[in-house]
Amino acid sequence: MRAFLHRLPAFASVQEPLSPSGRIGTYVASIMVFAIALAIRAWFDPVLPAGFPFLTFFPAVIICGFVFGLRQGLLVAVLSGLSAWYFFISPGRFDFTIGTLLAMGLYLFVVATDLTLVYLITRAYRQEINTREEIQRLAEQQEVMAQELDHRLKNIFATINAIISLSLKNASSADELAARLRDRLTALGRSNLLLRGLREGEDASLQSVVFRALEPFAIVGTARFSSDGPRVPIGGQTVVVLSLILHELGTNAAKYGALSVPGGHVALNWSIEASADTGEQLVVIWRESGGPVPTPPLAGAGGFGSTLMKRVIAGVRGQTEMTYPETGAMIRMTLPVDMLRPTEEPTAEH
Repeated sequence: MRAFLHRLPAFASVQEPLSPSGRIGTYVASIMVFAIALAIRAWFDPVLPAGFPFLTFFPAVIICGFVFGLRQGLLVAVLSGLSAWYFFISPGRFDFTIGTLLAMGLYLFVVATDLTLVYLITRAYRQEINTREEIQRLAEQQEVMAQELDHRLKNIFATINAIISLSLKNASSADELAARLRDRLTALGRSNLLLRGLREGEDASLQSVVFRALEPFAIVGTARFSSDGPRVPIGGQTVVVLSLILHELGTNAAKYGALSVPGGHVALNWSIEASADTGEQLVVIWRESGGPVPTPPLAGAGGFGSTLMKRVIAGVRGQTEMTYPETGAMIRMTLPVDMLRPTEEPTAEH
């Protein structure tokens, strides 16, 4: 039934307006239907009794309104009324007697009712089309959300697996392992809460990721921490990865570095640098000062933070440089800008 209705110009124009030539064609066809109705009525006039001036015009109005459109039906209704009045009610003239006016009034009532029904049918068809399109849109949106959820869950589980594997290698006791896993999974949860608070199509800023990751250390907004850099939008798994890295840097600073003493300070700076070889790069520098003199790790030995940084940053074509001057540890990370919001986010290796 829908396929049949869609072939009619009156209903096809609900979804897509007719072309100018198509619209003109509907008016031409409507006039032809009126002419046929007039010819048939004139042909039957000698054999019809008085009182049937509109016999062939009512079907013409309904057909044109239903097939070609409300305006076309209205045009045929006007032409039919005038023709019936002039040729069959009072032949050769427009009579204004009571009988004639009553007949025309009845005609107007009937065609107004017919055209109103045609209008209600087309409006119901339009609402049905809109409802179907909305249901289709919601179904597609649900499918996209399900795919996004599957993708994020896959990344989360891969990241958790990497956290557990690396924590096992660097924990000396079950209690220490449990405490580190709790802290790291909490950091992972904070980064996902940040992602969940974003609207569709919106990215988090690097500054918001920094503040959320360092929130447990109570240094944001104090003299012990300073940050500077342009607004850099990041999204997806990159938010999770940077949150974990910053959390580990804060943890190490609180245990062994600048945040382990009252006068220590951490400065975090980032910028976008252009290179002819590698394109635009995000450069993030973590610099500690005022803390104990750092002890460089032994060759081949690396904790969770350094291992995670090397694996993840290398996985997105980035680089990590760790230096330990006497003033405090300094970590320099570079990431390609085009990997900050990748379509398929990299996950932590394990």
